[in-house]
Amino acid sequence: MTAKQLIEILQQLDPEMRIFVDGYEGGYNDATVSEIRDIALDVHSDWYYGTHEDAASELAKDKNKVIVKGIVL
Repeated sequence: MTAKQLIEILQQLDPEMRIFVDGYEGGYNDATVSEIRDIALDVHSDWYYGTHEDAASELAKDKNKVIVKGIVL
């Protein structure tokens, strides 16, 4: 998802609507912007990992992947 896509979705919502993210093992947490990072795309294929990885990770460096800036919620 890009910032543009997210903005288009958010513009359709009540500006007071709360935003949540999945909890670690269940439930939900309030969404926060923790940081802007360099992210390596399509690093993991195992179902239990997120698809992408921190670009500074050894896993990302070994795979010569595309790196993008992203907001981590």
